[in-house]
Amino acid sequence: MLPRRTTCKVGILAALFFCSVTPIRAQVFDLDKDREQMVALDGLWRFHPGDDPRWADPAFDDSQWPLLSADGGWSDQGYKDMAGTAWYRARILVPRGVGPLAIYVPLIYTSYQLFVDGKLIGGRGGMPPYERAYHNTPVVYVLPQFDHPHTISIAFRIWHWPDWATYTSGGLYRGIIIGGKDLVQTRGASADYGTAWSMVSLSFIAMLETLAGLAALVLFASRAREKEYLWFAVMVLLDASGTFYTISFYYFRQIGVLENEIIGFLITAGFQLASMAFYYTLLRGRRNWLLWLSVGMIALQTVLSFTTPSETGLSFSQRHIFVGLVVVPIAVWTVSLLIRRAIEGLPDARLLVAPVLLQQIASLASSASDAEDQSGWSPVPLGWLNHSWQWPIPFTLSNAVDFSFLIAMVAILLYRFTRSRKHEEQLSSEFEAARTVQQILIPEAIPAIPGFKIETVYKPFSEVSGDFFQVLNSRSGDGSSSALVVIGDVSGKGMPAAMTVSLLVGTVRTLAHFTSSPAAILAAMNQRMLGRMRHGFTTCLVLRVDPDGTLTIANAGHLSPYINGREVPIENGLPLGLVEGSAYPECTAQLENGATLTLMTDGVVEARARNGELFGFERTASIATLRAEHIANTAAAFGQEDDITVLTITRVAAGQESLVARTLAVSPSTS
Repeated sequence: MLPRRTTCKVGILAALFFCSVTPIRAQVFDLDKDREQMVALDGLWRFHPGDDPRWADPAFDDSQWPLLSADGGWSDQGYKDMAGTAWYRARILVPRGVGPLAIYVPLIYTSYQLFVDGKLIGGRGGMPPYERAYHNTPVVYVLPQFDHPHTISIAFRIWHWPDWATYTSGGLYRGIIIGGKDLVQTRGASADYGTAWSMVSLSFIAMLETLAGLAALVLFASRAREKEYLWFAVMVLLDASGTFYTISFYYFRQIGVLENEIIGFLITAGFQLASMAFYYTLLRGRRNWLLWLSVGMIALQTVLSFTTPSETGLSFSQRHIFVGLVVVPIAVWTVSLLIRRAIEGLPDARLLVAPVLLQQIASLASSASDAEDQSGWSPVPLGWLNHSWQWPIPFTLSNAVDFSFLIAMVAILLYRFTRSRKHEEQLSSEFEAARTVQQILIPEAIPAIPGFKIETVYKPFSEVSGDFFQVLNSRSGDGSSSALVVIGDVSGKGMPAAMTVSLLVGTVRTLAHFTSSPAAILAAMNQRMLGRMRHGFTTCLVLRVDPDGTLTIANAGHLSPYINGREVPIENGLPLGLVEGSAYPECTAQLENGATLTLMTDGVVEARARNGELFGFERTASIATLRAEHIANTAAAFGQEDDITVLTITRVAAGQESLVARTLAVSPSTS
């Protein structure tokens, strides 16, 4: 026996010798034997208008029926504008060896049933006697098994909606395919993929709109007063929802045309109203006849969506033409507002002119194209509007304009937010500086005035206040110690009021070194304020409290003080800064031991409840005997709408000076 290694060598040599003397032949492919079993049914079919259930029978003799091509509807083949029911019939020879069969049916207008060898296989939409228009989608039907060879009979029963018949042909369209089940199902999946790929740009824009809408809602949450962020979010989210709705009903379920009209019109109307609200808010628009015309047409469009053509007398196509007309006043109103604001110098309007103008032109062109399709009248070629470019994804000119508009709008809103935020930070810094200055001017500690107990409460309504008060030690003409009390209110809010308060407090502190006369102090303050109060006025009350309880009072339009809850009758002068040389007469009153003098600003009297009721003078007088903190808190709880300042001076009985000193050491209540 030969060794194993020697045996392998001999085998290899024998194989090489055999290959050298025997030719190797390549595989032969047979176009007939190896072809795929699939046939397009775009040829001639037997056709007959009307309806008879016997026409589904494979044994029915249809030889007298006319022939009609299946690569186009019946309106182009002698049956123009025909509505109602009609039948198509054809026979298919199925050779031996063909596996399970299926048939791919593309869109058919409007509803149909498919019969194979007289048996109902499936269908779409509502057929007589329960006819109803549906938006149908392509579908693959698997046919029943049968012996080979076999001739199968195929019959389509088709009902065409009268409201579509005037501009869309009923019947079969190119693309019906029959063949092996796996192959036809693959063909159907490929068609679905192609449709999905054609909608990539729409889906992409809808996703961008969703993200932009959510981002706008976040911006609105941080800046709730700027409603343009809210309206922009509503606008783009509605537009995105319309796109997603179209995709969903195309792929997942049938939907009735009238139901689709209601949903579609509601989404469209919401989008149109939100877009108008957005531009109205952003560009500070005005209400004019064009605005109300647009709103009225949108409302009428919405009402029409809930009616049927028979109820209104308007055909389906006429309704769609009206929907196209609604866009016209909206576009004119939007563009005219935008151009007017841009000419007036509004920065946002200037940035928006180009993208909005392109978007509105595309919207008008799209509406005109739809109107041409609905009416069949084509005076202007608009095919370029729907021309599709394939790189990098399928998109039309309208898609490109919508994308550019969305990107521009997002950029503009972000720029606007950044600009507003920067401006707010600057204002906040200025307000903080003003508040700091004002807090320095408002006394934190009340000087000790022997024989008197003084309490103050200062509740500003905003960051900076127009209220002011001062309590200063002073010397009377006879050299005795007295207290000089000043309280006032500058009309207005914000920085101007704060700066005026600073000027007034500085003036009071300076004047207190030279005089203790309330009338002289008010006259000097009035002279200082002349020409400085362009819009508004300042009220002020100055009084001097002598050690014996004598009150010397001069008033410039301020609220009268109260002694033990009773208003002190005093003569009022004009507010400060209005008239040069105004006189402020002095009057006197007596503060007895244990009595309380109450001074306050009009923030107490003008406190307002939610129902609009004012706190008023009667309530103010009823609480004037309470402590300053209680008075201020009561008015604030009722409904504070202005700055509140309350100051109380109580004359203390002899022998309690030490108690008073300890009390006055407490800082006044502030908020």
